[in-house]
Amino acid sequence: MKEHFRQSMAWLHIWAGLVTGWVLFFIFVTGSLAYFQHEITRWMKPELPLRTETQHPSAVIMVEKALDYLAQQPEAAQSWEISLPLDGRRTGCGPQCGGSLRGYSSDLYVSWAENSEWLDSRTGLPLPPPVMTRDTEGGEVLKEMHYVLHYLDRETATFIVAICAMLALLAVVTGIITHKKIFKDFFTFRPGKGQRSWLDAHNVVSVMALPFFLMIVYSGLAERGYMPKPVIDIPEQKKESSKESLSITRPDIPMARIIEQAEHLLGHGQIGHIELHHQAGETPQIKISRPWGTEYPLNREGSFLHFDTKTGEQLDIPNTFGQQIPHKALWWLVGAHFAWFAGAGLRWLFFISGLLGCVMIASGLILWTVKRREKYERRDDAPAGLWLVERLNAGVIIGLPVGIAAYFWANRLLPVTMIDRADWEVHCLFLTWGWLLLYALLRSIDKAWVEMLWLATLAFGLIPLLNWLTTDKHLGMTVPHRDWVLAGIDLTMLVLAVVFGAIAWKIRHLWEPATQSVPALRGAI
Repeated sequence: MKEHFRQSMAWLHIWAGLVTGWVLFFIFVTGSLAYFQHEITRWMKPELPLRTETQHPSAVIMVEKALDYLAQQPEAAQSWEISLPLDGRRTGCGPQCGGSLRGYSSDLYVSWAENSEWLDSRTGLPLPPPVMTRDTEGGEVLKEMHYVLHYLDRETATFIVAICAMLALLAVVTGIITHKKIFKDFFTFRPGKGQRSWLDAHNVVSVMALPFFLMIVYSGLAERGYMPKPVIDIPEQKKESSKESLSITRPDIPMARIIEQAEHLLGHGQIGHIELHHQAGETPQIKISRPWGTEYPLNREGSFLHFDTKTGEQLDIPNTFGQQIPHKALWWLVGAHFAWFAGAGLRWLFFISGLLGCVMIASGLILWTVKRREKYERRDDAPAGLWLVERLNAGVIIGLPVGIAAYFWANRLLPVTMIDRADWEVHCLFLTWGWLLLYALLRSIDKAWVEMLWLATLAFGLIPLLNWLTTDKHLGMTVPHRDWVLAGIDLTMLVLAVVFGAIAWKIRHLWEPATQSVPALRGAI
């Protein structure tokens, strides 16, 4: 009974992984890149200036400067909003929700009566208009691809991704059950043994980042509402009042008193947003929160502290601070998935864990073909399904990374004034990938693997050179200026080129016809 159960789990593990493997590989590749979506976006906008060290004054001084500017505006406004500069280390969900690009400090921002302005945090004067940049979706589109794919409507794509994620969770759990000596096998790797080597590699990378795999799949499903999640206890918010909103005036008391109270609760330097409102018949209020995306990602309401602008006293309005464990658990679960809170070191750990997930999926797909190729080589009656899976493996496992490289190439080569330029950058990714899928179908499998690996080596290795030839934000400039966001992208491309090149050289060496027979060559991969 026990062995029969394990065999059933092995069957589920194999087929759950095979059916979803190519989609999961796409999700893991794009999801891993999403951990550096802000850096990718910055690299794809070379018109922006290099990183500079900016020293901002205290929060009190910046808020006073912002209020001075807002009070001078002739337009009557029913609300004032102030966003304090971020240092680029804790950016939350980034520019799309008021944060900064990671690694770059932002400026003081104010908005009123459908107007907005960037201010110098030291003088309170408006800054020059920002530099115009090329049309690109940068890293944001890669992040979106990992949960809504592309070219499909969001509802259909989200459902497909959810089904694949559920089967991925099933594959991970059944994989743990199937391998009786999974942790012992973690320390075992036997190279040059064909099927045995691929199984060892699959086991090693699976155990190496097993907690990450469980967390990332479950949290993704929970965030989308497809799996149970910790109970979130969001305080009931006061319903929108039908009372008339009055024009805002400058608070009567010095802001130092309110800022001091807010920083006592939020932490020094943790104030991100300030909003001023005044409704008829009520006390004028100031709402203060951390930068959106660094507090409670699933719900912004309730994450504000409220103060009376007349007295400076905190108002008795429910908020999420000091919530019990369930609420904090949900924040951790979703925050861990997006890594909004993570510094550079932890994001690199998440990124590498994501790449290990790609290796786990790829090794599992290859192992499926190796096992069956060895079986059918002896009988000389390999089915068409095996032929198709072998070529889809090559077209996806190597073709997708080359398509990602093409996305970076398109960013530098497409005309800056091109209509729908951002869309065509993405089209270049999928056109390149589609061409390589076709190439893998038409070419012999041995030659397809080697040739596409060398293509991947060139595609990634030449990106820094292309960047040097087309912009002034190349390694010769970024490294001396210590702009490690831009330099890091170029250096990562070189590392990827070395990895693909080493794999290409190794496979070509194994597949030398003078040393091995054709069946053995196929079995090696």
